[in-house]
Amino acid sequence: MNRWISVLLLLATALGQSEPRTFEELSTMARQAYEADHPEEAAQFYGRAVKVRPDWTQGWWALGMIEYGRDRYAECRDALTRMVELDTSAAPGFALLGLCEFRTKQYEAAFEHLKKAHMLVPVTQGGGQLLDMADYHLSLLLTQEGAFEVAQEILMRVARKVHSNPEMMLAAGLPSLRMPVLPSDVLANRRDVVAMAGKAFWDLATQPPDEAEADFKTLVSKYPKFPSVHYFYGTYLAARDPERCAPEFLQELRVTPDSVPARVQLALRYVLDGKLDDALKFAREAVALSPDSVGAQLALAKTLRTQGDDEGALSALLAAERLDPVSPAIRLQIVNEYRALGRIEDMRRENSEYTRLKAEQANWP
Repeated sequence: MNRWISVLLLLATALGQSEPRTFEELSTMARQAYEADHPEEAAQFYGRAVKVRPDWTQGWWALGMIEYGRDRYAECRDALTRMVELDTSAAPGFALLGLCEFRTKQYEAAFEHLKKAHMLVPVTQGGGQLLDMADYHLSLLLTQEGAFEVAQEILMRVARKVHSNPEMMLAAGLPSLRMPVLPSDVLANRRDVVAMAGKAFWDLATQPPDEAEADFKTLVSKYPKFPSVHYFYGTYLAARDPERCAPEFLQELRVTPDSVPARVQLALRYVLDGKLDDALKFAREAVALSPDSVGAQLALAKTLRTQGDDEGALSALLAAERLDPVSPAIRLQIVNEYRALGRIEDMRRENSEYTRLKAEQANWP
Protein backbone atom coordinates (compact mmCIF):
# COMPACT_ATOMS: atom_id res chain seq x y z
CA MET A 1 0.00 0.00 0.00
CA ASN A 2 2.77 2.45 0.90
CA ARG A 3 4.49 1.79 -2.43
CA TRP A 4 1.29 2.46 -4.33
CA ILE A 5 0.71 5.71 -2.40
CA SER A 6 4.26 6.74 -3.20
CA VAL A 7 3.69 6.09 -6.89
CA LEU A 8 0.42 8.06 -6.81
CA LEU A 9 2.16 11.01 -5.18
CA LEU A 10 4.95 10.94 -7.71
CA LEU A 11 2.49 10.74 -10.58
CA ALA A 12 0.42 13.53 -9.13
CA THR A 13 3.50 15.66 -8.82
CA ALA A 14 4.49 14.85 -12.39
CA LEU A 15 1.06 15.61 -13.82
CA GLY A 16 0.08 18.51 -11.61
CA GLN A 17 3.30 20.46 -11.38
CA SER A 18 5.97 19.57 -13.91
CA GLU A 19 6.99 16.61 -16.01
CA PRO A 20 10.01 14.72 -14.64
CA ARG A 21 13.01 15.54 -16.77
CA THR A 22 16.15 14.43 -15.00
CA PHE A 23 17.46 10.89 -15.17
CA GLU A 24 17.19 10.58 -11.40
CA GLU A 25 13.51 11.53 -11.43
CA LEU A 26 12.64 9.25 -14.34
CA SER A 27 14.57 6.23 -13.05
CA THR A 28 13.04 6.60 -9.57
CA MET A 29 9.51 6.77 -10.96
CA ALA A 30 10.23 3.83 -13.27
CA ARG A 31 11.48 1.70 -10.42
CA GLN A 32 8.58 2.56 -8.14
CA ALA A 33 6.00 1.91 -10.88
CA TYR A 34 7.64 -1.44 -11.56
CA GLU A 35 7.69 -2.39 -7.89
CA ALA A 36 4.01 -1.43 -7.62
CA ASP A 37 3.26 -3.80 -10.52
CA HIS A 38 2.22 -1.12 -13.00
CA PRO A 39 4.10 -2.27 -16.10
CA GLU A 40 2.65 0.26 -18.54
CA GLU A 41 3.73 3.25 -16.45
CA ALA A 42 7.06 1.59 -15.66
CA ALA A 43 7.74 1.01 -19.36
CA GLN A 44 6.96 4.64 -20.15
CA PHE A 45 9.32 5.95 -17.49
CA TYR A 46 12.10 3.46 -18.31
CA GLY A 47 11.74 4.37 -21.97
CA ARG A 48 12.16 8.04 -21.19
CA ALA A 49 15.03 7.38 -18.79
CA VAL A 50 17.10 5.47 -21.36
CA LYS A 51 16.60 8.30 -23.82
CA VAL A 52 18.17 10.64 -21.28
CA ARG A 53 20.95 8.14 -20.50
CA PRO A 54 21.31 5.73 -23.45
CA ASP A 55 24.15 3.82 -21.79
CA TRP A 56 22.01 2.74 -18.82
CA THR A 57 22.29 -1.03 -19.17
CA GLN A 58 19.95 -1.86 -16.29
CA GLY A 59 17.31 0.41 -17.73
CA TRP A 60 17.34 -1.39 -21.08
CA TRP A 61 17.21 -4.73 -19.23
CA ALA A 62 14.24 -3.65 -17.11
CA LEU A 63 12.46 -2.29 -20.17
CA GLY A 64 13.04 -5.55 -22.00
CA MET A 65 11.71 -7.66 -19.12
CA ILE A 66 8.61 -5.50 -18.82
CA GLU A 67 7.85 -5.70 -22.53
CA TYR A 68 8.41 -9.47 -22.57
CA GLY A 69 5.95 -9.83 -19.70
CA ARG A 70 3.43 -7.81 -21.73
CA ASP A 71 3.94 -10.05 -24.79
CA ARG A 72 5.37 -7.09 -26.69
CA TYR A 73 8.19 -9.12 -28.18
CA ALA A 74 9.34 -6.69 -30.86
CA GLU A 75 9.73 -3.93 -28.25
CA CYS A 76 11.49 -6.37 -25.91
CA ARG A 77 13.83 -7.35 -28.74
CA ASP A 78 14.74 -3.74 -29.48
CA ALA A 79 15.46 -2.93 -25.83
CA LEU A 80 17.61 -6.01 -25.29
CA THR A 81 19.48 -5.48 -28.55
CA ARG A 82 20.66 -2.21 -27.06
CA MET A 83 21.42 -3.86 -23.70
CA VAL A 84 23.71 -6.57 -25.11
CA GLU A 85 25.53 -3.96 -27.20
CA LEU A 86 26.40 -2.27 -23.91
CA ASP A 87 27.22 -5.51 -22.04
CA THR A 88 28.48 -8.29 -24.29
CA SER A 89 28.88 -10.68 -21.33
CA ALA A 90 25.26 -10.50 -20.15
CA ALA A 91 24.01 -14.08 -20.52
CA PRO A 92 20.47 -13.22 -19.29
CA GLY A 93 20.29 -10.40 -21.84
CA PHE A 94 21.22 -12.66 -24.74
CA ALA A 95 18.85 -15.34 -23.43
CA LEU A 96 15.83 -13.05 -23.25
CA LEU A 97 16.74 -11.42 -26.57
CA GLY A 98 16.82 -14.85 -28.22
CA LEU A 99 13.47 -15.77 -26.67
CA CYS A 100 11.94 -12.55 -28.05
CA GLU A 101 13.32 -13.29 -31.51
CA PHE A 102 11.97 -16.84 -31.29
CA ARG A 103 8.54 -15.38 -30.58
CA THR A 104 8.81 -13.05 -33.60
CA LYS A 105 9.96 -16.03 -35.74
CA GLN A 106 13.39 -14.53 -36.39
CA TYR A 107 14.89 -17.96 -35.96
CA GLU A 108 18.35 -17.30 -37.34
CA ALA A 109 18.94 -14.36 -35.00
CA ALA A 110 17.31 -16.26 -32.13
CA PHE A 111 19.70 -19.16 -32.64
CA GLU A 112 22.79 -16.92 -32.53
CA HIS A 113 21.70 -15.14 -29.36
CA LEU A 114 20.48 -18.26 -27.54
CA LYS A 115 23.75 -19.98 -28.43
CA LYS A 116 25.66 -16.96 -27.12
CA ALA A 117 23.74 -17.13 -23.83
CA HIS A 118 24.50 -20.84 -23.55
CA MET A 119 28.21 -20.35 -24.18
CA LEU A 120 28.50 -17.56 -21.62
CA VAL A 121 27.49 -19.90 -18.78
CA PRO A 122 29.96 -22.71 -17.92
CA VAL A 123 28.44 -26.19 -17.81
CA THR A 124 29.38 -26.49 -14.14
CA GLN A 125 27.30 -23.44 -13.22
CA GLY A 126 23.53 -23.26 -12.96
CA GLY A 127 22.04 -20.60 -15.20
CA GLY A 128 18.67 -20.39 -13.49
CA GLN A 129 15.17 -20.64 -14.91
CA LEU A 130 15.69 -18.07 -17.67
CA LEU A 131 18.78 -19.83 -19.00
CA ASP A 132 17.03 -23.21 -18.81
CA MET A 133 14.18 -21.83 -20.91
CA ALA A 134 16.68 -20.34 -23.34
CA ASP A 135 18.46 -23.70 -23.66
CA TYR A 136 15.15 -25.42 -24.29
CA HIS A 137 14.35 -23.06 -27.16
CA LEU A 138 17.91 -23.42 -28.45
CA SER A 139 17.33 -27.18 -28.61
CA LEU A 140 14.14 -26.58 -30.61
CA LEU A 141 16.07 -24.58 -33.20
CA LEU A 142 18.87 -27.14 -33.34
CA THR A 143 16.26 -29.84 -33.94
CA GLN A 144 14.66 -27.78 -36.67
CA GLU A 145 18.05 -27.52 -38.38
CA GLY A 146 18.75 -31.25 -38.06
CA ALA A 147 21.46 -31.00 -35.37
CA PHE A 148 19.75 -33.74 -33.40
CA GLU A 149 22.64 -34.96 -31.25
CA VAL A 150 23.53 -31.46 -30.06
CA ALA A 151 19.87 -30.76 -29.33
CA GLN A 152 19.69 -33.95 -27.26
CA GLU A 153 22.80 -33.07 -25.29
CA ILE A 154 21.40 -29.67 -24.36
CA LEU A 155 17.97 -31.11 -23.58
CA MET A 156 19.54 -33.71 -21.30
CA ARG A 157 21.02 -30.92 -19.17
CA VAL A 158 17.70 -29.08 -19.11
CA ALA A 159 15.83 -32.23 -18.06
CA ARG A 160 18.18 -32.85 -15.15
CA LYS A 161 17.45 -29.36 -13.81
CA VAL A 162 13.78 -28.92 -14.70
CA HIS A 163 12.74 -32.54 -13.93
CA SER A 164 9.05 -32.22 -14.83
CA ASN A 165 7.68 -30.29 -17.80
CA PRO A 166 5.20 -31.95 -20.22
CA GLU A 167 5.86 -29.43 -23.00
CA MET A 168 9.61 -30.02 -22.89
CA MET A 169 9.12 -33.78 -22.58
CA LEU A 170 7.07 -33.85 -25.79
CA ALA A 171 9.65 -31.73 -27.61
CA ALA A 172 12.41 -34.14 -26.56
CA GLY A 173 10.82 -36.77 -28.77
CA LEU A 174 11.59 -34.78 -31.93
CA PRO A 175 15.42 -35.02 -31.95
CA SER A 176 15.12 -38.55 -30.59
CA LEU A 177 13.15 -39.52 -33.70
CA ARG A 178 15.20 -37.22 -35.94
CA MET A 179 12.22 -35.09 -36.92
CA PRO A 180 13.34 -31.57 -37.95
CA VAL A 181 10.19 -29.70 -36.95
CA LEU A 182 8.97 -27.55 -34.09
CA PRO A 183 6.51 -29.07 -31.59
CA SER A 184 3.71 -26.90 -33.00
CA ASP A 185 4.21 -28.53 -36.42
CA VAL A 186 3.85 -32.14 -35.27
CA LEU A 187 0.93 -33.79 -37.06
CA ALA A 188 -1.86 -35.12 -34.88
CA ASN A 189 -1.27 -38.71 -35.98
CA ARG A 190 2.36 -38.50 -34.86
CA ARG A 191 1.96 -36.91 -31.47
CA ASP A 192 1.66 -40.21 -29.63
CA VAL A 193 4.92 -41.68 -30.93
CA VAL A 194 6.69 -38.36 -30.37
CA ALA A 195 5.35 -38.20 -26.81
CA MET A 196 6.48 -41.76 -26.11
CA ALA A 197 9.95 -41.10 -27.45
CA GLY A 198 10.10 -37.88 -25.45
CA LYS A 199 9.17 -39.71 -22.28
CA ALA A 200 11.88 -42.32 -22.88
CA PHE A 201 14.44 -39.57 -23.39
CA TRP A 202 13.26 -37.60 -20.36
CA ASP A 203 13.29 -40.64 -18.12
CA LEU A 204 16.89 -41.32 -19.11
CA ALA A 205 17.78 -38.05 -17.41
CA THR A 206 15.39 -38.04 -14.48
CA GLN A 207 14.31 -41.58 -13.57
CA PRO A 208 15.92 -44.90 -12.53
CA PRO A 209 17.37 -46.96 -15.45
CA ASP A 210 14.62 -49.59 -15.26
CA GLU A 211 11.94 -47.04 -16.08
CA ALA A 212 13.76 -45.78 -19.17
CA GLU A 213 14.32 -49.36 -20.35
CA ALA A 214 10.60 -50.04 -19.98
CA ASP A 215 9.81 -46.87 -21.96
CA PHE A 216 11.99 -48.02 -24.84
CA LYS A 217 10.50 -51.50 -24.93
CA THR A 218 6.99 -50.04 -25.01
CA LEU A 219 7.96 -47.60 -27.77
CA VAL A 220 9.55 -50.31 -29.95
CA SER A 221 6.64 -52.67 -29.34
CA LYS A 222 3.97 -50.14 -30.28
CA TYR A 223 5.78 -48.44 -33.17
CA PRO A 224 8.17 -51.03 -34.67
CA LYS A 225 7.86 -49.59 -38.17
CA PHE A 226 8.05 -45.88 -37.39
CA PRO A 227 11.26 -44.29 -38.76
CA SER A 228 14.08 -43.83 -36.24
CA VAL A 229 12.41 -45.76 -33.42
CA HIS A 230 14.90 -48.64 -33.71
CA TYR A 231 17.71 -46.15 -34.26
CA PHE A 232 16.80 -44.32 -31.04
CA TYR A 233 16.69 -47.58 -29.10
CA GLY A 234 20.00 -48.60 -30.67
CA THR A 235 21.73 -45.44 -29.48
CA TYR A 236 20.41 -46.11 -25.99
CA LEU A 237 21.79 -49.66 -26.09
CA ALA A 238 25.11 -48.50 -27.56
CA ALA A 239 25.77 -46.58 -24.36
CA ARG A 240 24.41 -49.15 -21.90
CA ASP A 241 24.46 -52.61 -23.49
CA PRO A 242 26.60 -52.27 -26.63
CA GLU A 243 26.46 -55.96 -27.57
CA ARG A 244 22.73 -55.53 -28.29
CA CYS A 245 22.82 -52.32 -30.34
CA ALA A 246 23.80 -53.58 -33.83
CA PRO A 247 20.58 -55.61 -34.35
CA GLU A 248 18.53 -52.48 -33.67
CA PHE A 249 20.46 -50.47 -36.25
CA LEU A 250 20.06 -53.30 -38.76
CA GLN A 251 16.35 -53.34 -38.02
CA GLU A 252 16.26 -49.60 -38.64
CA LEU A 253 17.68 -50.24 -42.12
CA ARG A 254 14.79 -52.60 -42.80
CA VAL A 255 12.35 -49.85 -41.82
CA THR A 256 14.34 -47.01 -43.41
CA PRO A 257 16.62 -48.49 -46.08
CA ASP A 258 18.39 -45.20 -46.86
CA SER A 259 19.16 -44.34 -43.21
CA VAL A 260 22.59 -42.71 -43.03
CA PRO A 261 22.67 -42.46 -39.21
CA ALA A 262 22.04 -46.21 -38.83
CA ARG A 263 24.92 -46.95 -41.21
CA VAL A 264 27.19 -44.58 -39.30
CA GLN A 265 26.38 -46.29 -36.00
CA LEU A 266 26.93 -49.73 -37.50
CA ALA A 267 30.31 -48.67 -38.89
CA LEU A 268 31.40 -47.36 -35.49
CA ARG A 269 30.13 -50.49 -33.73
CA TYR A 270 31.85 -52.84 -36.15
CA VAL A 271 35.14 -50.95 -35.77
CA LEU A 272 34.97 -51.67 -32.05
CA ASP A 273 34.08 -55.29 -32.75
CA GLY A 274 37.01 -55.66 -35.16
CA LYS A 275 34.69 -56.31 -38.13
CA LEU A 276 36.53 -53.84 -40.33
CA ASP A 277 35.22 -55.04 -43.68
CA ASP A 278 31.65 -54.60 -42.50
CA ALA A 279 32.52 -51.27 -40.94
CA LEU A 280 34.05 -50.00 -44.18
CA LYS A 281 31.04 -51.19 -46.18
CA PHE A 282 28.57 -49.26 -44.04
CA ALA A 283 30.80 -46.18 -43.79
CA ARG A 284 31.22 -45.97 -47.58
CA GLU A 285 27.50 -46.47 -48.07
CA ALA A 286 26.79 -43.63 -45.64
CA VAL A 287 29.13 -41.27 -47.50
CA ALA A 288 27.68 -42.27 -50.86
CA LEU A 289 24.14 -41.64 -49.65
CA SER A 290 25.03 -38.33 -47.98
CA PRO A 291 28.42 -36.81 -48.90
CA ASP A 292 27.50 -33.74 -46.83
CA SER A 293 27.06 -35.75 -43.63
CA VAL A 294 29.78 -34.91 -41.12
CA GLY A 295 29.01 -38.07 -39.19
CA ALA A 296 29.42 -40.23 -42.29
CA GLN A 297 32.79 -38.67 -43.12
CA LEU A 298 33.99 -39.14 -39.54
CA ALA A 299 32.87 -42.76 -39.48
CA LEU A 300 34.75 -43.38 -42.71
CA ALA A 301 37.84 -41.66 -41.30
CA LYS A 302 37.77 -43.78 -38.16
CA THR A 303 37.37 -46.99 -40.15
CA LEU A 304 40.22 -46.17 -42.53
CA ARG A 305 42.48 -45.10 -39.67
CA THR A 306 41.82 -48.38 -37.88
CA GLN A 307 42.75 -50.22 -41.07
CA GLY A 308 46.02 -48.28 -41.23
CA ASP A 309 45.03 -46.05 -44.16
CA ASP A 310 46.05 -42.67 -42.74
CA GLU A 311 45.94 -40.91 -46.11
CA GLY A 312 42.38 -42.05 -46.67
CA ALA A 313 41.44 -41.11 -43.13
CA LEU A 314 42.92 -37.64 -43.61
CA SER A 315 40.95 -37.14 -46.81
CA ALA A 316 37.70 -37.99 -45.02
CA LEU A 317 38.59 -35.72 -42.10
CA LEU A 318 39.32 -32.81 -44.41
CA ALA A 319 35.93 -33.36 -46.02
CA ALA A 320 34.36 -33.24 -42.55
CA GLU A 321 36.30 -30.07 -41.79
CA ARG A 322 34.93 -28.37 -44.90
CA LEU A 323 31.41 -29.27 -43.77
CA ASP A 324 31.99 -28.12 -40.17
CA PRO A 325 34.91 -25.67 -40.14
CA VAL A 326 34.39 -24.54 -36.53
CA SER A 327 34.54 -27.94 -34.82
CA PRO A 328 37.55 -28.24 -32.48
CA ALA A 329 37.08 -32.01 -32.28
CA ILE A 330 37.51 -32.46 -36.02
CA ARG A 331 40.60 -30.24 -36.01
CA LEU A 332 42.14 -32.33 -33.25
CA GLN A 333 41.65 -35.50 -35.28
CA ILE A 334 43.31 -33.82 -38.24
CA VAL A 335 46.23 -32.84 -35.99
CA ASN A 336 46.66 -36.48 -35.05
CA GLU A 337 46.51 -37.63 -38.68
CA TYR A 338 49.16 -35.13 -39.75
CA ARG A 339 51.31 -36.35 -36.88
CA ALA A 340 50.87 -39.96 -37.99
CA LEU A 341 51.86 -39.00 -41.53
CA GLY A 342 54.89 -37.02 -40.37
CA ARG A 343 53.55 -33.74 -41.79
CA ILE A 344 54.82 -31.60 -38.93
CA GLU A 345 54.19 -28.12 -40.40
CA ASP A 346 50.62 -29.04 -41.29
CA MET A 347 50.20 -30.51 -37.83
CA ARG A 348 51.35 -27.28 -36.18
CA ARG A 349 49.06 -25.16 -38.34
CA GLU A 350 46.04 -27.30 -37.53
CA ASN A 351 46.95 -27.41 -33.86
CA SER A 352 46.94 -23.61 -33.81
CA GLU A 353 43.46 -23.61 -35.34
CA TYR A 354 42.33 -26.25 -32.87
CA THR A 355 43.50 -24.13 -29.93
CA ARG A 356 41.74 -21.05 -31.29
CA LEU A 357 38.47 -22.85 -32.00
CA LYS A 358 38.48 -24.60 -28.64
CA ALA A 359 38.67 -21.22 -26.91
CA GLU A 360 35.95 -19.75 -29.13
CA GLN A 361 33.62 -22.71 -28.69
CA ALA A 362 34.01 -23.00 -24.92
CA ASN A 363 30.91 -24.44 -23.21
CA TRP A 364 29.48 -25.63 -26.55
CA PRO A 365 28.73 -29.36 -26.89
